[in-house]
Amino acid sequence: MKKQFLKRERINDRLARVYDYPLTIVEAPMGYGKTTAVREFLETKEIKSIWVTFQPENGSADYKWSKVCDEISKWDRDTGETLKQLGFPVDVPQMDQVLSVLNTVITDEPLFMVLDDYHLTDYEPLNRLIELIVTERIENFYLIIVTRNTGNLNSAELVAKGFCNWITQEVLKFTEVEVRDYCIMMMETISEKDLRKITEYAGGWITLTYMLLLGLEKGIPVGMNMTIDELISLTLFSVYDALTQKYLIKLSIMDRFTAEQAQFITGESQTADILRKMKKENSFIYFDEVNKTYQIHFVLLDFLRSKQNLLADEKKALYIRLGEWYLDKLNFPKAYASFYRAGEIRRILEHLNNPQNISSEMAVFEGSQEMFEKTPLNVLYHYPMAYLLHILVCLFHGNERTAIGSRRQLDQLEQFYNKQDGIDQTYRNRILAEINIVKRFTVFNHIEESTVTNDLIIKLLDGEQSYIMRKENEFTFGSPHLSYNYFREPGRYQKTVQLIVEKVPVYSQFTSGCGTGSEYQARAEYSLETGNWAEAELNGEKAIFKARTKDQHSIVICGNFVLIRLMILQGRITAALNRLRDLEKEILEVRNPIYNTTMDICKGYVYANLEQTEMIPYWLQVGDMTTADLLYQGVALNYLVYGKAVAASRNFVKLEILSESFIEYFSIYHNQLGIIHNGIFKAIAKYNLYGIEAGINALNKILGEAYLDGIIMPFVENAPFLIVMLREINDRQPKDQFIRWLLSVSEVYLKNLKNEELSRVSLTLREQEVLRLTAEGLKREEIAKRLYIAPGTVKTHLQNVYKKLEVNGKNAAIKTALKNGLLFAENEKD
Repeated sequence: MKKQFLKRERINDRLARVYDYPLTIVEAPMGYGKTTAVREFLETKEIKSIWVTFQPENGSADYKWSKVCDEISKWDRDTGETLKQLGFPVDVPQMDQVLSVLNTVITDEPLFMVLDDYHLTDYEPLNRLIELIVTERIENFYLIIVTRNTGNLNSAELVAKGFCNWITQEVLKFTEVEVRDYCIMMMETISEKDLRKITEYAGGWITLTYMLLLGLEKGIPVGMNMTIDELISLTLFSVYDALTQKYLIKLSIMDRFTAEQAQFITGESQTADILRKMKKENSFIYFDEVNKTYQIHFVLLDFLRSKQNLLADEKKALYIRLGEWYLDKLNFPKAYASFYRAGEIRRILEHLNNPQNISSEMAVFEGSQEMFEKTPLNVLYHYPMAYLLHILVCLFHGNERTAIGSRRQLDQLEQFYNKQDGIDQTYRNRILAEINIVKRFTVFNHIEESTVTNDLIIKLLDGEQSYIMRKENEFTFGSPHLSYNYFREPGRYQKTVQLIVEKVPVYSQFTSGCGTGSEYQARAEYSLETGNWAEAELNGEKAIFKARTKDQHSIVICGNFVLIRLMILQGRITAALNRLRDLEKEILEVRNPIYNTTMDICKGYVYANLEQTEMIPYWLQVGDMTTADLLYQGVALNYLVYGKAVAASRNFVKLEILSESFIEYFSIYHNQLGIIHNGIFKAIAKYNLYGIEAGINALNKILGEAYLDGIIMPFVENAPFLIVMLREINDRQPKDQFIRWLLSVSEVYLKNLKNEELSRVSLTLREQEVLRLTAEGLKREEIAKRLYIAPGTVKTHLQNVYKKLEVNGKNAAIKTALKNGLLFAENEKD
């Protein structure tokens, strides 16, 4: 039966509404023609589109993101590469970076991105990213999701808010008239009786309708009592000879494939001809002209996979061939997944054990966790680099319990290699060194414990560099304050810094330079927090210069953070902000999402000190954190900045409540500087809500802890809120030199803030008009008509707003403007 498509104007008219919404969801069970309807509509209308089809695999989020970026690159190479380098965005600041890239895309024609089989990627951060993109209403950018179900995507709310055009099964299923038209188109001689039976039996399900017609063509009466599988077998499978049937079953180990790939896997020399013939004859085998790949419809694919037991002896060989194909194409996650299905565990471990293949991204693939859990230890011990890489990945994404379990695994591995006879001593030393390097992460932020094996590691490596840790690894875990990570106990700040100075630089000696400059950085931070301004400046500059010799961007950020805070203290505010902007420009070019988050934390801290709340990144203004990513959002320093933002906005009720909850986050790694700041938040809230005595009682408690280390900077930077209490405490305790000194520096700080007082960010009337109309949902051209200006002028005004507010898109600009009173209501403009 010749493959044909019925043009349904009813569906095309509904799909034509895609221009009215940033998101269209086409949702129905398998076999209702979802993909066909969208593809035919786009092709008929000659609409430019980026088409991404998800596969039923459990690959890493970064792997799936890479696939999306590859499709975007076919349309715009620079945009695709930039998004790929940023990696999959797992939290708000990283999603903001993706939004920034998409907002800079200039296209005069509508661009559609289709996410086909979206139900196969049930990943909550992706749902959040979709919602963020949709609510942003990026000009000329539209999303179409084709799915069997919307899962956890908040589709109902998006529809309610007018962001989504939702096309359901009820809309997609064929009407009686459409079923009749389709049947007559496919089989002109069909009887009225068979037409009625097909209409009743298929219920508008086009896939079943097609199979019934195939059966009718082969003499199978409509309504014959048989299962769907039996119908598929009779109409789509049994029509082929035994060799072709076997060939189809072999192909079903893949979700999609090129002709070249199919020939390599199956060994069938006539593959190209067979596939071309099938594509013409069988509506269930589709060819993607853009990507030059074949795909078997899931109805047929599920049937074929149920038959794979027919090839039990050959199945392993097929998956091995598939793994070899992906290995040759350097697609390691898919190669490993294929080898795992083939039971080729040792082959995966051998490849991962190669020093050239060691990276945390490669240790995560479909089935990886299960593989390492089920593989006997005596096997894993023979592939130590692969095993260590897996342990490291677990440590980075785990918790305290994970660290305890990982420590036990590492001790056992170390014991094995210490006792193992008959192995090369250099190789033994290498493994023992790498074990001790990974052990450091089981005692994260315990500086003495984590550095106790430094000399042993250097001795074992004998001048060589680590395979596991390299200079590319992020060193400060998203924190712009190195010593903040390690300072755990009151009274031990100087000792902690001294240990960093003595012990941490050794780390860079066996990691190709990772952490270079940390000794100067720790000195700079200690000097700043305790009031030695000259040493802070000198060591900050040294840290930056030394870090740049090994491209240690996290230390460069930390060094600049010290200098920027110091410059504000000295009243050089404009110079400080210029340095901040230059630093941000430099870091953005690195295209690393963790560094970008670190920059957000820097900006939030600085602008909170200057009480420019509108310039604080919006996620830090409202506390939109992902606690699962705590380690990579500054080790709870993000909560510190959130508290400063709330204080700067003078929401003292909220600040009091937050100060009670923040302690939970600062206690995870016992960040003493975080605890001091939290005590300050509590004092500020108490003073403003309950009076000076309540405030002083709270402030004295935290001053007592800070005194043990001579820490003054957190109090000085909060002088606008603390000065009245500090003056009162000084009057009551005139002989307290610590308080007298702290008050003296605070008075100078306040004076310097006033000497170079910054003007509040403001928007022009026209900018406010444009932003208000944008908030109402108007598009650029609609705004232009309303205000009698050119669409290009609207875009310019929006770009100016983004620049003033230092945001990445419309949503953030609107929220920031509203929260900070920069956007008037229409009836207020007069």
